[in-house]
Amino acid sequence: MKHRISHAAFKELKRNLGYFLAYSSLRATLRPFEQFRGNTRGVLVIIVDESWTDRYARAAELLMTGQRRTLLSREASRRVVQVLKPSMKPKPNDWIDPLGPYRQLIVITTSADLVPETLLNAAEVIVNVSPPTARHLAAGRRLAGLPTLPADLLQELSRADLGVIASLVGRRSLSKKDLLSSGARRFQGSPITALGDLPGFATLRPWVSALARDLDEWKAGTLDWKDVDHGALLIGPPGTGKTFFASAMAAELGVPLVATSVAAWQASGDGYLGDMLKAMRASFAEARAKKCAVLFVDELDGIGRRRSGGRNAYYESNVVNCFLELTDGMVDVEGVILVGATNRVKDIDPAVLRSGRFEEHFYIGLPDDDERAAILSHHLSHTVDPLQIRKATDCLRSVTPADLQRLARKAKRAARVHGRTVTVEDIKSSLPKKTKLPEAVVLRTAVHECGHVLVALASKLVSDVVVELEDSVSEQGFDAQEGGRVQYRMVEEILPTEATLLARIRISLAGMAAEEVVQGSRSIGGAGATGSDLDAATRVATQMVLSYGMGKNMRFYADRQKIDATFTVPPELNGEINAILAREYRSAKELLTKEKTQLMRLAAELVVDRRMEFKRDLSASRIGHS
Repeated sequence: MKHRISHAAFKELKRNLGYFLAYSSLRATLRPFEQFRGNTRGVLVIIVDESWTDRYARAAELLMTGQRRTLLSREASRRVVQVLKPSMKPKPNDWIDPLGPYRQLIVITTSADLVPETLLNAAEVIVNVSPPTARHLAAGRRLAGLPTLPADLLQELSRADLGVIASLVGRRSLSKKDLLSSGARRFQGSPITALGDLPGFATLRPWVSALARDLDEWKAGTLDWKDVDHGALLIGPPGTGKTFFASAMAAELGVPLVATSVAAWQASGDGYLGDMLKAMRASFAEARAKKCAVLFVDELDGIGRRRSGGRNAYYESNVVNCFLELTDGMVDVEGVILVGATNRVKDIDPAVLRSGRFEEHFYIGLPDDDERAAILSHHLSHTVDPLQIRKATDCLRSVTPADLQRLARKAKRAARVHGRTVTVEDIKSSLPKKTKLPEAVVLRTAVHECGHVLVALASKLVSDVVVELEDSVSEQGFDAQEGGRVQYRMVEEILPTEATLLARIRISLAGMAAEEVVQGSRSIGGAGATGSDLDAATRVATQMVLSYGMGKNMRFYADRQKIDATFTVPPELNGEINAILAREYRSAKELLTKEKTQLMRLAAELVVDRRMEFKRDLSASRIGHS
């Protein structure tokens, strides 16, 4: 993308206020992304208001070329900017080759539902364009030779929808009365659904309900603000709905949402430290001005840590200090509820997380069986009952809510082709295709999972176990589905001991040990990825040596929270970690060798039954299966 445009193109923009506003807001929308900042290869899907489709198409062409001719003729860049409108005939999946000759491709559309699935999957960026800001409106009017308008009036106009902006921004004179008479509406994009009308988020609902009651009492004057919960941190992997929750929470509470992110602060102005701090202060000021609002800060881990070292230490220290200053004594800032979101809580400065800022920490994980069906039904506007689609969604155990939303788009597209509302058949046809596993692989997987079961029950750390087996795996679309899985109900332990930690390692390694006992060798099924059996075992062993003083030397090396796949272990300690893993693997293998007959019997039954349940007090005897 071109960060600069030609002089001729700039002169053309001065003559066309609509193109200027579209170009300015498009740049602001894309500035956080690497395709803009680093000019890297990628497909970008930009969702725009239908009435401004042409303006944003021309703006995208100018952003790609920097040349005036793209504002005058679409032929100049038709290969790198494409437009999809509802009035157009649906495009086939091979409409555009994602691996074509272009370096970057922008698709301007009014809805992601119109974009072919292959292109949507290939997109690095799928984003709703941000509307023009008050600053954009002021600059555009100045370039067009129009009189200056008051800042508060421009701010109010920037909150209107694009139809109103198009009608009023070019007038020589404008008043608040003109805005009111125009029926100006705040730009909202898609309607926001209250949390009470959404599936999922079970762990957060009690907190929101309590907060809603507290806000009602505070507004009635019967409760002091210092007694109202005013901060929460949402922790979880990408795609689990953290940003979605913030908007739904604000709608449930009936208060405005001020949504921003650390990336947006960093992208403001020219990206210098002063611009970053100014943008941060502006977000807090906006939230305070609304008297009662939810201030949502996404990508909170991007704020950094003080004393992190490196060439960015000065920048990060100032950013963290400014954030601490703005959030210091949040209990005294009446009406502002601070909600943060992160994928990497360990990267956040500890002072940011202390009480007084983010009072509550909530982990948002993958949806369970009931939630998956309910979420998909919600994205299908409840045209299909959740109970009807359970058979389809129960096999999608590793999908995120974002994956389910994508599946809903695909099902709706399939229904449109047949000119009908979505049916169960449309959903089934939209599921990732599956590959049937060879019988030998299914048996090996069953042996692997039953190895976990037997060692877990022998450890006395679990009260009951459920093991499930699949005979096929997903080919594409979502993360590859596991062939088998084990769910444990752990015995509650307030203070785990060294014996407990060793047992956890043994349970994690038991699947690979079972394969070696029965098949004579182990596969890659329990390793090779973050979150795998071997990763879990290695992490616990590393924590024992580096964090808990359970190695040869009773010494503290690192916080247990810092020990993950990216952590570098001191070379002199690798031998101790390896010894723990080897010892517990041998222990698991010895136990399973003694129980080989039972291991093979359970594996054979699992191949037939697909699901089995166990309880520890029955000495690993099966008590029921379905």
